[in-house]
Amino acid sequence: MQAVADALGVDPKALNYHVGDRDGLLELVALDVFETELARIELARGGDWRDALRCYARAQRDATLKLGVLALSVRFPGSRGLGALTRVESVLQTLIDAGFGPDEAGRVLTFVTETAFSAGLAAVHAAQNRVHPDVPEVINALNSADAQDFPALRRVVAAREQAGDDPDQLDYNLTVIIAGLERQLGTRPRRP
Repeated sequence: MQAVADALGVDPKALNYHVGDRDGLLELVALDVFETELARIELARGGDWRDALRCYARAQRDATLKLGVLALSVRFPGSRGLGALTRVESVLQTLIDAGFGPDEAGRVLTFVTETAFSAGLAAVHAAQNRVHPDVPEVINALNSADAQDFPALRRVVAAREQAGDDPDQLDYNLTVIIAGLERQLGTRPRRP
């Protein structure tokens, strides 16, 4: 904290009063990066909900990737998280306008957020290790099995070993999510 106060040219007591401790500082830095990424989202009122979800999810993934291990420090402490909430509000309103109920819109956004965060963490792992951390364990397990066992899993692992970071995985996940949501919307009566 002393080094941060020196770099900012402020009294360490003032910094400590406003930030508290190292974890508080990490939360502020993480929140700033997160809000900056979400601020990139341009959502037109009345826009297509599918585009809104894709745009939001990509910004979430990019923020998580930029934060790296700091992504686990993102919190929305009081009024400090309002910048990010503006985009959340826009996406929720777009979903509600499309015909999702408020609770349903919240569940959709939670699902998409978790999916994007997971994709971001996978990208962080891929940036640190060429191979996903679980792959060597699976390979070891397969090597201990008979060669003819698990042929499909062996093909998938071999393909994944070469892939590294897979930005297409998020797009695939979103395509599946959106297809399910379209079907769900299509099976209910239209609102007047």
